[in-house]
Amino acid sequence: MSDQKSIYIHVPFCVKKCVYCDFYSKTHLSLIPDYVQSLLKEIERRSGLKEKIDTIYFGGGTPSLFSIKEVETLLQAIGGHFSVLRDVEITLEVNPGTVDFDYLSRLKRAGINRLSIGAQSFNDDKLKFLTRIHTAEQAINTIDDAGKAGFDNISMDLIYGLPFETQNRWLEDLKQALKMMPSHLSCYMLTIEPGTPLDEKLKKGLFHPLGSTVISTLFKKTSQFLSNNTYEHYEISSFSKGRRNRSKHNSKYWEMMPYYGFGAAAHSYDGKTRSWNHQSIDMYIKALASGSLPVEDRETLTREQKMMEMIMLRLRTLEGLDIEKFQSLFRVSFKKQFRDVLKPILDGSLGYFKGHRFGLTLEGKVRLNNIVEAFAGKIF
Repeated sequence: MSDQKSIYIHVPFCVKKCVYCDFYSKTHLSLIPDYVQSLLKEIERRSGLKEKIDTIYFGGGTPSLFSIKEVETLLQAIGGHFSVLRDVEITLEVNPGTVDFDYLSRLKRAGINRLSIGAQSFNDDKLKFLTRIHTAEQAINTIDDAGKAGFDNISMDLIYGLPFETQNRWLEDLKQALKMMPSHLSCYMLTIEPGTPLDEKLKKGLFHPLGSTVISTLFKKTSQFLSNNTYEHYEISSFSKGRRNRSKHNSKYWEMMPYYGFGAAAHSYDGKTRSWNHQSIDMYIKALASGSLPVEDRETLTREQKMMEMIMLRLRTLEGLDIEKFQSLFRVSFKKQFRDVLKPILDGSLGYFKGHRFGLTLEGKVRLNNIVEAFAGKIF
């Protein structure tokens, strides 16, 4: 296991909550200064100068609601309490409608070297449905400004599979994205999470979701279109201009590498135990003010949980599961233990063995959830 770790900083603030989002965030922006002070305390209390950090990720919420000074202060604190590598990847999520060229230029000077821009769509009807605060024009301008500000490592988030989505409408979004030549694209299928305003609308019959056939067709078309345009489909929702433009930070999660999570609702993993902080911003701030850590709970992963996570995470990726690594970690024969699961996968051309790896075909990735469930049935 690599001795290099990652740091994730959760920014649980938004100008307005989007109807589909079930991430923890609040619109009380007046809490930001106190929250940043609490983050600094948590970073100091959990510091590890011997630990080499090769990725830092500001996620949210809307991290671009932090002032440049707040971003700089947090980066200085991390640099003071951890051993940050010179070629560290530092990503900050940016929402159009919250930034301008000046902010982006100063962000670059502060040390951020990768942006993840939440464009979501370049279609105003789609943006309205998603209740985004920006227009298609603002999304395009933000991406242009990011390039002018000197960012050459730009990822864009796009969402597809809305109730009124068509192949052509989605293709228009992808074509517009490619015009701006991002180094990375994250294309997420709209999921209706329980308890979200979108879920309430569905229950009231205000819209009808797309059928599973349409959704799987959109997924396959996305992969084929972007692959034909020199993007590597290296993880189920992730596409990069070659290996060097993959998200180093997210790749660490898919490889089950250790990471620190700072902030309300942030998770951490040390290779054995997963812990998570209080979700409430108030409880997070109070815990740190009283001199304790803001950890709500922790669990030590069982052998079975680790097996399951390794299969689930690796089957999302282009490289698939390293069978030799799996067998040496868990002392089992992969082909023997999962013989009954593997046969229908291989017979249906949903998966393949290549050297010491097992991966899923594009058709297999469409059925990822069912395949993972079948593996779970042989583990638990």
